[in-house]
Amino acid sequence: MNITPVTILTDIRTFFTMARAVVKGRYKMPWKTFVWVLVCMAYFLSPIDLLPDIVPLLGFADDGAFIIYVLLLVHQDLEKFRRDQADVIEAEIIDEKELKK
Repeated sequence: MNITPVTILTDIRTFFTMARAVVKGRYKMPWKTFVWVLVCMAYFLSPIDLLPDIVPLLGFADDGAFIIYVLLLVHQDLEKFRRDQADVIEAEIIDEKELKK
């Protein structure tokens, strides 16, 4: 798996798109992904870190590293979501009148 900064940014954007689809009931997120994202959000928002955020640069580096780690763990689920969305977008809408002809 070739993970680049572009891949990470794409995964972040895809995650938020997937989260909106889950909230609207259009997509069922795998439990593993859901749990990892909750853990990641809790760690990011928690005032308790391995390195406190008041430490210059390093304080935010551990948060960023953990976010990247979680994105690596859920990357395949995000890829699957992108493929599923591409399949939906490419689907053709057929009018009932067309079917009766």
